[in-house]
Order: sequence, then C-alpha cells, then structure tokens
Amino acid sequence: MDKIHVPVLLKETLEYLNINPNGFYIDCTLGDGGHSFEIFKKLSKEGLLLSIDQDQHAIDFVKEYYKDSIKENWEIKKSNFSKIDTLIKQHSREIDGVLMDLGLSSRQLEDSYNRGFSYLEENEPLDMRMDEELGVKAKDILVVLSEKELTMLFLKYGEEKYAGKIARAIKQNITSIYTVGDLTRLVYRVVPAAHQSSKNPSRRVFQALRIVVNDELNSLKEGLDKSFKLLKPKGRICVISFHSLEDRIVKDYFNNLVESGEGLLLTKEIIAPTDQEVRDNPRSASAKLRVIEKI
Repeated sequence: MDKIHVPVLLKETLEYLNINPNGFYIDCTLGDGGHSFEIFKKLSKEGLLLSIDQDQHAIDFVKEYYKDSIKENWEIKKSNFSKIDTLIKQHSREIDGVLMDLGLSSRQLEDSYNRGFSYLEENEPLDMRMDEELGVKAKDILVVLSEKELTMLFLKYGEEKYAGKIARAIKQNITSIYTVGDLTRLVYRVVPAAHQSSKNPSRRVFQALRIVVNDELNSLKEGLDKSFKLLKPKGRICVISFHSLEDRIVKDYFNNLVESGEGLLLTKEIIAPTDQEVRDNPRSASAKLRVIEKI
C-alpha cells in the first residue's frame, strides 16, 4: 500500500504545537497519518497521542501502513471530532495540543472507495459521505431539496455565482443525474463558457454538497469550542483550513477568545505554505494555518 497524502505545513505545525514529550495531543483528522506519526515520534512513553477520523478507510490504511510503529500510547478512534469531549473521558489528563487539518486528503480524492468525492471520477455515484454510516448521500440532497433550497445551499456553502441556474437545471434533469459525471456535465452546460476558468466549474457545487452531507461546518464549530475548553493553560490549537468558509469560522472563533481574554493568538497573520512546498505539493497552495494558545 503506497502512501499518497503529503502532510501540509508539517514543519510549521510541529513548531507551533511546541510538543512536550510527556504531553497529551489530539490529531482530529488522521487522514494518511502524516501529521500524527510525526507528533508521535516526539512523544516519550509517558506521552499520549489520540488520532481521530470518521473515515474507516483512512483508519484501516494507517493501522496497516504504520503497523510496526503504533504503540499503546498512540490511540486511533473512529469518530467525528465534534465528539472530542466524549472520546477523551477515559483519560484523566488535560490536553496539551490539538491539530485539525480540515478538508479532504489526497487519498479520498484519488481513491474514494466509490464515494464520488472528486469531480474527476465521472463514473462514481454521488455519495460524498466520509462516514459511510451516515444516512444521507449527496444524491439524496439533490432529490429532496427544492430549487430554492438548492440555490441557497450552493450560495452559502459553495459561494457559487450561478447557484440559481445550476439548481434549476438539476431539478429539471434530476431523473438523469446519478453519477459524478452526470452532475459535472450539467454544470458545464449551465455555467457560461466565458466564466469557466482552468478549474472544473462544478468544484463549488461539490464543495457545498460535501459540506452539507458531512455537516462539516457545524462539526468544526463544535470541535473548536470543545477542544479549547479541554486544553490545559498554555495548550495550543492548530487549524489548517483550505477554503474561506472554514477559515472564517476559525478566525472568528479565535478572535472572540482573544477579546474575552481567554486566548493568545500566535499567528497574527495566517501561515501559508512556502513556495517550495507548493511546488512539491500543489494541493497545499490554498492551505492556511492559524494557532491559538489558552491563557
């Protein structure tokens, strides 16, 4: 099994976490395990790492790939990080640091196990569930929501300029939309050619559907709040986001903590990947790192 996902802003994240070898750290988004493994390597036998992911395929991959490295003080659990308070109940220790690397991993884009995360996988179904135990798929949303509701969804979560036209076309052709390719071809027909960049014009629609299917923004708000409350004084939260909706939530939450005197912002401006990292890993280009320390 080859490792696909390259951890973004790894050096910067490790520096800002300021890892105490005997501390308790949580990686809220395990992915391919790149960040987790580097954190784990810095811990002593008294240290503890809890890695969380709602994608069972990611967990299975990491347990196999790092099978010779995983010890008792590296726990891996399947869950959503919005439930972080429940997940740590068995541990009678405060948290020294939390990492959230939001968005999709390269593995989910390149090998989604037939879940249709990427608009490039034309024959895959419109599923988009990170946790396959969730009940609602992307296609269900297209069927159930009205044209007006879909328009609002694409506007709010995809910031899509042609949300209304796309929503109308979807409802008019809903009986012929089954796969990723069906939806992307429809969006190509609706969005004027003059407004189509080099990027696939359906990317914002896919982002909006994925966010809603997985309740990503509400989970982020809950996860941030619970994580901060569980931190010990001087503990830190590092968040890597990839689009403006996520980053806005993180920025606003951190600023509110600073204003209330509860937190110290360690990144006055966002930390972005270096030019070299972007050249080595083009998918890192939109990454933004923000860090806060509990007072």
